[in-house]
Amino acid sequence: AKGRGRTGQTAQGRKDLAQLDGDSKALGKLIDELEEKMLEHAKNLEFEEAASVRDEIRDVRATYLVT
Repeated sequence: AKGRGRTGQTAQGRKDLAQLDGDSKALGKLIDELEEKMLEHAKNLEFEEAASVRDEIRDVRATYLVT
């Protein structure tokens, strides 16, 4: 679909995510929710969806968390 990235997230979704920058509690909650979503997909044998969410988690961590 037009305007969607690799993970299917819309430009508006990326904008909302950018607003979390610097809010470590909100970022942690988002990552926890995405991990639950990824595990649910894997449990349901939806491996492509699980991999997509895994990549989204990796992107969020790389973009917003400094290690």
